[in-house]
Amino acid sequence: MLNSITALLPAKNKVVLWYACLSLALSIALFVVGLYVYLSTDLERKTRLAKTLLTDQMADIFEELKHITDDASGACYNDDITQLRRATFNSPTFKELGLFGDNFRVYCSNFGMVNIPIYSTIVARIESSNDRKTVSLMRSNTLGDSTFFAFYQGENGIGVNGLAPPERFSRLVDSVLLPEYFYELTIGRQVLSSNRDGIDSDVWKRTTVSLDDWAMTLDVFFPSNLYWQRLPTLVPFMVIAWAVLFFVFYAGHLVSVYYRRSLRHCVRRAIKSGTLDVYFQPIVSLSTSKAPEMEALLRWRSAHHGQVSPLVIVNIAEQLGMMDELTWLVIRKVGAFYREYPEVLSGINTAVNVDRFSLLKENFAPTLAGILEEYPELKGKLGLEVTENSALNAQELPLMVSRFEHLKALGVGLSVDDFGTGYSGLDFLRRFPYDTLKLDQIFIANIDDPFTRQVLTSVTQLAKELGMDLVAEGVERQDQLDAVKALGVDKVQGYYFSQPLPKDQVIAWVERHCRNVSPA
Repeated sequence: MLNSITALLPAKNKVVLWYACLSLALSIALFVVGLYVYLSTDLERKTRLAKTLLTDQMADIFEELKHITDDASGACYNDDITQLRRATFNSPTFKELGLFGDNFRVYCSNFGMVNIPIYSTIVARIESSNDRKTVSLMRSNTLGDSTFFAFYQGENGIGVNGLAPPERFSRLVDSVLLPEYFYELTIGRQVLSSNRDGIDSDVWKRTTVSLDDWAMTLDVFFPSNLYWQRLPTLVPFMVIAWAVLFFVFYAGHLVSVYYRRSLRHCVRRAIKSGTLDVYFQPIVSLSTSKAPEMEALLRWRSAHHGQVSPLVIVNIAEQLGMMDELTWLVIRKVGAFYREYPEVLSGINTAVNVDRFSLLKENFAPTLAGILEEYPELKGKLGLEVTENSALNAQELPLMVSRFEHLKALGVGLSVDDFGTGYSGLDFLRRFPYDTLKLDQIFIANIDDPFTRQVLTSVTQLAKELGMDLVAEGVERQDQLDAVKALGVDKVQGYYFSQPLPKDQVIAWVERHCRNVSPA
């Protein structure tokens, strides 16, 4: 649906609509997911807080019971009853207190003398507890069916039990969890307090914490209706986030467009003004009887964009339709280089990369002939490395052969660059062999691989049968050099001998190399 709408809009409006839809979708997703994460985190936080409050409450309860046992006697006189009544009146939790002895029978309460046995299960828990304390949920005559009991036996053998309504604990938990979340507080398997039955929607998440010392468990529930009630309240914030995201995205788009256009503009201006640099990488002959050669390579440091990759320059030149101008710029700079150092470069050839589709143009050879007249120093020393960026069809193939014949007549050498990675056909090589075949550096990097070695052996044999020189690109190590020597490669290019150098440095390299040539 969106694609059909954008197809009817101008390009600028399409961009605006696209970023509006993207920012809206992200805004909705941000708040939809964010609300769930927030409520889930809030559930965990409030559950931990409720646990802390319960833990503190239980600690206070048993501290209160301990004080009672410290002052209690083993009898149930009026003073003992009065003391229990006073403790009950001052207690924030208990409605009834009682004393029990070593026989675990309650003999005294704030209502008077009693004789009530404590259940054996509770006795077992008291005796097994390190602090001789436990809790339980039972029926009592005073508070009814659901009554909270806390038991503690002091070091003097006298114990005390306190009775409290469960609401004492539910109010504590309610203050933290309600009204957002539902919960269930249990002792063992018996429910002490719960509002779980009030959940009228699906439960999306449940968090459980335990107070192990007192066998108490608190389950807290995240109901779905809480989420759906909160979500509509976030709509105004979604709209604000939508606007902010749209501004950020569209501003980023404008900056990106400006950058791309600015780089394109700078490349166009650099080609027009001829401010691109040309570096030279030596190509070393493995025969000491031959002088080294060179390849001319683009380099450019923009004042605004820093060092720009040659591939980026070439891609932009293709987009701008300026590949021919870029080629003539490089060749003229090579001509100026030869004019500046005629003696040092008198016996050295230099190759320039050229797109094969530039060669198909009718005016390519005449224009090149004009440049050779402008720079006669290049005659017999210029070579063209033809890049393999696409295949030639049946109509283009004979036309390319014709162009090659014109270039050969001008004394220009021809080499196929990066052989094996593009579309060079054996039929084309046989119909019009290049002077030089350059092996792509990816083969040299994997020369230890048996399959790669077999391919290179076959390519080497083919080149020799067609009378072509072989250049291995990307040689960086001694073992690679030894391997290409063993294959019968004629020339080597790579960082093992030299990286691409500016003209003054490459002149120094040529002078040094030609002076120090030794048998291979």
